[in-house]
Amino acid sequence: MEVAWEAVLESSVATLTETIRVAGLAGQKQAAIRGVLSRLLQEFGRLSLDQLHGMDDLEAVEYLIGFQGVGLKTAACVLCFSLRRPILPVDTHVHRIAKRLAWVPATSDATRTHRLLEPLVTPEDRFPLHLQLITLGRTYCTARRPDCSACPLEKGCSRVGVT
Repeated sequence: MEVAWEAVLESSVATLTETIRVAGLAGQKQAAIRGVLSRLLQEFGRLSLDQLHGMDDLEAVEYLIGFQGVGLKTAACVLCFSLRRPILPVDTHVHRIAKRLAWVPATSDATRTHRLLEPLVTPEDRFPLHLQLITLGRTYCTARRPDCSACPLEKGCSRVGVT
């Protein structure tokens, strides 16, 4: 589905908030979306991220996290899903599983997990690993009550933080 970004920018706060409510934190996200769109229009005269094509991954991430409300995970998702860059987004599932498997220190925050984990994964494996870890995190390695006995990674898992 193609998004008409001009219509998003012109929509009412209530309409945008209701449209994105399913994603959670709709009040905060609608303000961030409006801010990004307004700034793009001001800087480039159009609602596009085409300028990212001329940047390397680090430059593109730095540009994106310069927007109010955009963090490393969101920037990585934009690069991975929209621009097909070999970036490994670290969401809550990837972060939790990386710690439980002891791929990163148990004290790592999501940003540190991203910085430590991404170089360990070949560029061609980053997107599939991201999707597989999300599935694993939703199916077996849940936050509150992981189903370790049914998990396909049970034998190799350190179970860091699992009680």
